Amino acid sequence: MRAAVLHAPKQIRVEEVPDPVPGPGEVLIRVRTCGICGSDVHLYDGGREVPYPRILGHEFAGDVVAVGEGVTGIAPGERVTAEPNFSCGRCYYCRAGRPNLCLNRVGLAVDRDGSFAELVSVPATFVWKLPEEVTYRQGAMVEPLMVAWHAVRRGGVSIGDRVAVLGCGTIGLLATMVASSAGAQVCSVDVVPHKLALAEQVGAFVALDGSAVDAVEEVRRATDGLGADIVFEMAGVPATVAQALEMVRQAGCVVLVGLSFRPAQVVPASVARREVQIIGSFIYYAGEFATGIRLIESGRLDVESLIDFTTDLDGTAEAFRRVESGEAVKAMVEI
Repeated sequence: MRAAVLHAPKQIRVEEVPDPVPGPGEVLIRVRTCGICGSDVHLYDGGREVPYPRILGHEFAGDVVAVGEGVTGIAPGERVTAEPNFSCGRCYYCRAGRPNLCLNRVGLAVDRDGSFAELVSVPATFVWKLPEEVTYRQGAMVEPLMVAWHAVRRGGVSIGDRVAVLGCGTIGLLATMVASSAGAQVCSVDVVPHKLALAEQVGAFVALDGSAVDAVEEVRRATDGLGADIVFEMAGVPATVAQALEMVRQAGCVVLVGLSFRPAQVVPASVARREVQIIGSFIYYAGEFATGIRLIESGRLDVESLIDFTTDLDGTAEAFRRVESGEAVKAMVEI
């Protein structure tokens, strides 16, 4: 099969590699679409180590080609997507209903080859069938949607809440979309004009250019001087973590979603005296994919509107370049 293979930081080559063979309990899928995620970019640019050579990609949809021994309920020809984080089901956190924190988690594109390829094999337990009404492109958007949906759920967003979203990449825009759909008033902050335009398009009542205005003061002004009830830090930048803690109201909540590995400055007294909650949010729980598929199928969330660059497998390296540079919000590779 053909695949886009990462051989070193920023060195992707499309080449022939052996077809994966589904083992017992696995499903072989012909990939039709695969999206580029921010975590893919961290692997691509060397910010996060991965064994080379490695096929990246974990947001995908396609058709079942074959099933391994012991697989039932899934048949060749069915349209599917899949969770790319394979929890063990046996450790303390899996048994406690928190498989996203699994001690033995195996990640597609990190611990095994991913989906920027004609074929990918994944455990059947993590495969989800797509309704006919859901396109392959929408199917590839289920995974990032559930990262955002899980974060909004962790933050406890409800009707009437005043919410700030810092960072309008794919996850930040999807969080804006989900929180707005839940009845919250959302203020989105970024420094890239076309991302801010998308934020307004998907439900933000105001989109602030953080390079042109004092976002903290503008959010306070929009919230009667109090600050946002809930702030989602989606940029993964130390400066925006500090900004989120300034922007949230007393007894409010800051949800950290962006994956920065650099230290961020926190003033403990400011958190303690204001009784601010700081919550982490990481991927999603088992079964939440079903919610994402239903939301897309219902037409409530227009996830395809975020796809602003599409290419074929040969254009994978260019797609990564565009996402890394900020030229594209969500790039999709159609295979």
